[in-house]
Amino acid sequence: MTVHGAFLHQGSFCRNWFNLLDLLVVSVSLISFFLHSSAISVVKILRVLRVLRPLRAINRAKGLKHVVQCVFVAIKTIGNIMIVTTLLQFMFACIGVQLFKGKFYRCTDEAKHTPEQCKGTFVVYKDGDVSHPMVRERIWHNSDFNFDNVLMGMMALFTVSTFEGWPALLYKAIDANGENHGPVYNYRVEISIFFIVYIIIIAFFMMNIFVGFVIITFREQGESEYKNCELDKNQRQCVEFALKAQPLKLYIPKNPVQYKFWSFIQSTAFEYVMFVLILLNTVTLAVQHYEQSKVFSHVMDILNMVFTGLFTVEMLLKLLALRLRHYFIDAWNSFDALIVVGSVVDIVVTEFSFLQSSDDSSRVSITFFRLFRVMRLVKLLSKGEGIRTLLWTFVKSLQ
Repeated sequence: MTVHGAFLHQGSFCRNWFNLLDLLVVSVSLISFFLHSSAISVVKILRVLRVLRPLRAINRAKGLKHVVQCVFVAIKTIGNIMIVTTLLQFMFACIGVQLFKGKFYRCTDEAKHTPEQCKGTFVVYKDGDVSHPMVRERIWHNSDFNFDNVLMGMMALFTVSTFEGWPALLYKAIDANGENHGPVYNYRVEISIFFIVYIIIIAFFMMNIFVGFVIITFREQGESEYKNCELDKNQRQCVEFALKAQPLKLYIPKNPVQYKFWSFIQSTAFEYVMFVLILLNTVTLAVQHYEQSKVFSHVMDILNMVFTGLFTVEMLLKLLALRLRHYFIDAWNSFDALIVVGSVVDIVVTEFSFLQSSDDSSRVSITFFRLFRVMRLVKLLSKGEGIRTLLWTFVKSLQ
């Protein structure tokens, strides 16, 4: 505050919302420090406000500060989206009232279906044990989330949009029979269309529109930093790409024998053959099922050995063509090598376990190594340029 001034001129301390947050946190800490009387309720409240101290990190980290600024800007400009979402919520709540009002009532005794019948007591058995009967009073009660009025309907639909416990509400709607009448199992299954349409419109479309709007706001805030720059967006991206670009290192062996191996693994025919092998291996993994016959399992084990051998040959050919240093530069090659080694260990451990006794305590656990069979499916992703680009984009987004 001494350096920047208090609040009279442009750029002063109190004209920045993050500085005001710092001032609030420090003031609360100082007041609670000097007032020690625990009998004063105000002091207790101030001590609770100590939890605001971690918020000071926002003003210190540029990235966090930028995120908070974008969120506040987005909140100011998403009014129309909130209005549309609220109106849709209200519309679906009105439909829900027409469909389900008074139909979510039920008796604690499931054998009774009307308020007149739901009187007196009934016998239940603790944990289904007939030797422990208990007498309970019949109570005609409503569901916590219902559609008896529009406000309760909007609350019920809000729980559906959060995907928290909404199947229970769906089942109650399907079993709903009539007003002041108990549920009937699967009375109207087709009523589930109401919830499906609501989820598609509200939970999928409107929520994604909201997220997309926040992303656009982030971009606009980022562009505002370059409003005085002479270069436009495309020109800046070209400059940034040129500065970050790294020279492409392409290894071409000079040894004639090694060059033949390199030319072979770089050929289109080799790529297609490996792609077909990966697809066939995927099919063999997909057809495996529970309670499969011993003959079927034996055939699957043989095919697993065949595919492991072929992928091992692929790895050896690449090692001969690229040698160790250039082979492991590529992350996909390193991943392929990991899968091949794991698959070989899987075969060895599987065969070794069959030679052991059938006692579970003495058998070698092969569940972990069999995961390498499934990991071969990832090799399918490395063969598509578009999929590799998508995966690379995902990895970069995490950074």
